[in-house]
Amino acid sequence: MLEKWDDTPKDKLILHTVWRSKLLPSASPFGLKLETYLRMAKIPYELDTIDVRGPKGKFPWITYKGAHIADSQLIIEFLNKKLGISVNKNASKEQLAIARACRVVMEEHFFWGLIQYRFIDNVKAVPQLMKIPAMFKLLLPLQSWRLKQRMIDNGIGKHTPTEIYQMTEADLHTVSGVLGSKKFFGGDEPCEDDCAIFGCVAQAVWGLPGSSFERLCHGELKNLKEYCERMKEMYWPDWENCMDKS
Repeated sequence: MLEKWDDTPKDKLILHTVWRSKLLPSASPFGLKLETYLRMAKIPYELDTIDVRGPKGKFPWITYKGAHIADSQLIIEFLNKKLGISVNKNASKEQLAIARACRVVMEEHFFWGLIQYRFIDNVKAVPQLMKIPAMFKLLLPLQSWRLKQRMIDNGIGKHTPTEIYQMTEADLHTVSGVLGSKKFFGGDEPCEDDCAIFGCVAQAVWGLPGSSFERLCHGELKNLKEYCERMKEMYWPDWENCMDKS
């Protein structure tokens, strides 16, 4: 199924990701992360939304110079090496270490709170988040069940929803505390891991309406919303145009 992309022009990067969302450009924290990185690194790209899953059965993935590469973090590391890119020049080793720790907290732990709210407890509302073909709508209950099994396998899914929300709300408190009054996790300028943290926190700010995560970011942890606004202003001047208006 990936063969159709084998003949992509060598100088063109194709970003394969989920459908555009009605609340923010991407309802995938990893998709928003990778697209923000491409903008930060000034790498031209073309968007392909939901065609086929990548070589690891995941979204997002890219096609570049005949290669199909999956996993947002591995893609970033591949492009950094391939194109000689470094967006971390102005951050200290300590800042980069702290930013990496926050990225891992958000991607590997907070992510499951997002899944619980969006795909387990409110799966019927997913079509309100993005325009989904009828066939995929029919598969949403099955996808919800599969995600719940993944949560159980991970361990966090063995807890009650209330416990899961308490655990993942604590992640927002943690990254808010680390950010403090700083502009970005990389200091006065964003670093590479800001893309990932933004990809996750933006879901809480704009992509999880009615959730405790949204209430926290618009209230007690308002520095996270202000942070997202700065990232949005810096890398997404076309934010509104990148949302699904249908």
